[in-house]
Amino acid sequence: MSKLGALLKVSALAGALALASGAYAASFKVPVNYSVELVDGQKSDFGYNRFSRTITLSPGRHQIVMLFEGTFGNARDSRLYQAANPIVVDIANIPDNAEYTFTYNMPRDNREAEAYTRSQKINLINASTKAALSPEEASYYILTSDSGFAILRDYREDLASVGRLYAPARVFAEMANDDRTGVTAENVPTVKAREGGSAAAIAAGAAAAAPTVQATSKKANTATVMNAEFDQLVQLYEAADDATKLKFVKYIMSH
Repeated sequence: MSKLGALLKVSALAGALALASGAYAASFKVPVNYSVELVDGQKSDFGYNRFSRTITLSPGRHQIVMLFEGTFGNARDSRLYQAANPIVVDIANIPDNAEYTFTYNMPRDNREAEAYTRSQKINLINASTKAALSPEEASYYILTSDSGFAILRDYREDLASVGRLYAPARVFAEMANDDRTGVTAENVPTVKAREGGSAAAIAAGAAAAAPTVQATSKKANTATVMNAEFDQLVQLYEAADDATKLKFVKYIMSH
């Protein structure tokens, strides 16, 4: 085979692969004044193009965490506004080649910007058809916390603390999702993370379950523990089946 023929075959194969990959891609268009914090539990390397403000997604389930921040006001009185809490968009099953996004009432001045940082009422839509997405297609909520400033928070840990994290590339311990949901004055759903993140959730879950769990290991009964929380965690671990123990060990090793 000539070099030219080989080159043409390679080019044709590359083109076919490009078309194939394009046929199985979806995307999410990030509106202005929003920054991407997490995509499927990942803080980076999630296919975000900052120029087009588009996240490339595979068809299927996804979770995107975004934070509102922008400068508003006139030339003499402009200020930077940042929401204390991010929004979490849960996509149930985005189809091939679909592009989702959301719209919101863009603040026109300082007063509206201040109000929007608290409300963050958005409308999830299909970017191509402009049709509203049903709750079965996509939904969102505001992720609140007692931690306060957004810069001090780890959103991945916040989501994991209430069993809301979608992170297929990582292994997290299962956590109980108690009644930590609510709504804002504008009827926007909220989910409140546990203070201290997932570590606090594990300890809280252990404390709640400890009265009904009997330790099955002699080592756990005779070990010297430094505090009650550690003892409860040991009891839960020893009482678990092998599959659960393996998941817990993987979680610890990943941290």
